[in-house]
Amino acid sequence: MLRLLAGVCLFFAVCGPSCTAAPAQTPSVTALDARALGASASGAFGPVALSEQEARIQLGRRLFYDADLSGDGSMACASCHEQRHAFADGMATHAGITDEAGVRNVPSLGNVGAFKTLTWLDQHITTLEQQVATPVFGHGPVEMGMPGWATLLHRVSGEACYQKLFAAAFKKDNGRIDARTVPQALAAFERILISRNSLWDQAQKKQALLPGPAQHGAILFFGPAQCAACHSGFLLSDQSFHKINTDHPARIRTPSLRNVGVTAPYLHDGSAPTLRAALQAHSHSPALSAQDEQALEAFLQTLTDPDFLHNPAFALPPETCPI
Repeated sequence: MLRLLAGVCLFFAVCGPSCTAAPAQTPSVTALDARALGASASGAFGPVALSEQEARIQLGRRLFYDADLSGDGSMACASCHEQRHAFADGMATHAGITDEAGVRNVPSLGNVGAFKTLTWLDQHITTLEQQVATPVFGHGPVEMGMPGWATLLHRVSGEACYQKLFAAAFKKDNGRIDARTVPQALAAFERILISRNSLWDQAQKKQALLPGPAQHGAILFFGPAQCAACHSGFLLSDQSFHKINTDHPARIRTPSLRNVGVTAPYLHDGSAPTLRAALQAHSHSPALSAQDEQALEAFLQTLTDPDFLHNPAFALPPETCPI
């Protein structure tokens, strides 16, 4: 039985690719904005004709919000990756279906398609397709608690809508539903989660002005505070692994700072409840006055992209099958 959630876990420990320019525009993002809600060309709501790529994205979106991808049917990818938190979840860590405590902070999935590694610590998981198995089947800790591919595929293949969507999304595979096409569909949806219209972006394009404190914060960020030594590029991350202080001896990948204002708490273990606490945790960085910290916070708040947080193409899909 299909269980679409309204409050919604892909546990991607993602933290930010270093790109000197924004990712290439994904045509599906704009093409799907209207059709995401099932709107037909006439303006009525109902099934519409989708290209193969659009069908793959809509399929992935449906899977992302489907709690049947968890062992007991209680948790979806979106249980931990909520759009209002830029696809993080606002918690220090998130327990799985067995209530076993999580060990890593759930990061945002904004621009996740540009990431070259997909965990806080492990540099070996390098594709979104590869990452799917970690939250769905992993046991250290148990997250979504699915016992194996056989159970997952049995559930998915039993749904008439999924049968139609797989047929439309994987025509060369004759609509095959297997351990390759399910991750490919999820990844297709995740790759359209592109965020690049914050106030900072608009200021960079001369379409807006930052408030005075944020302007001062930007000068500090890219100058004497040395934040940009690690938080660089389009995603404000170098995608490298660093030690930030003696209390966190492990080398942690630099997180992206896009939408950082809505993704608290911070750090890989969620131990910094506020932006100020996160700044102060960087004891290897230059010392900052309280006024400088306030200015940096003001700048970081300008990295929030309201369009990303409210784009209907990324939201919970209607129960009605889109095709």
